[in-house]
Amino acid sequence: MYLINKDDCEEVGYIQKPHGLKGEIILIFDIDFLETLEEVEVLLVEINGGLVPFFIEDEGFRFKTDESAFCKFELVDSLTKAKELVGCKVYVFEDEVIEFEDMEESSTLIGMKAFDAKFGDIGLVSRIDDFSGNRVITVENQKSEIMIPFSDEIITMIDEEKREIHFNCPNGLIELYLS
Repeated sequence: MYLINKDDCEEVGYIQKPHGLKGEIILIFDIDFLETLEEVEVLLVEINGGLVPFFIEDEGFRFKTDESAFCKFELVDSLTKAKELVGCKVYVFEDEVIEFEDMEESSTLIGMKAFDAKFGDIGLVSRIDDFSGNRVITVENQKSEIMIPFSDEIITMIDEEKREIHFNCPNGLIELYLS
């Protein structure tokens, strides 16, 4: 049996209560771990002083607010099993922690010229919004506002000296706003 060392883990929150009858729980977490929780597949639940890995079901994690989420673990399939986890602390492996990019840092993007790989200059970044854990960059264009997900897969480059941000937006995203 492999024991998980707490020194290799980071506490992210706790299980507040069950949600529904099929084993779903509500996880309360520190906002600094919002980005981490978007990515992890396993949460470590402290039970009797030890950390027990619980795999999150596919599509089993939905943000409720910036500091809470609905979570469904594999093998936790009843209200009774979910109740057993209430109050337990929740951890992730330290090497899985994604440093929280706080909104103040993101605000340095405001006023930057925005470029898309297909469309070229598309306008200026006017704001960064957070919709339940999903950050969105709003670009003011002559025709309308363009909303682009704040994602490493879409942002190809940020040049702070030139005050430019470059995107490779999925097909149809910009057309959606310009048509």
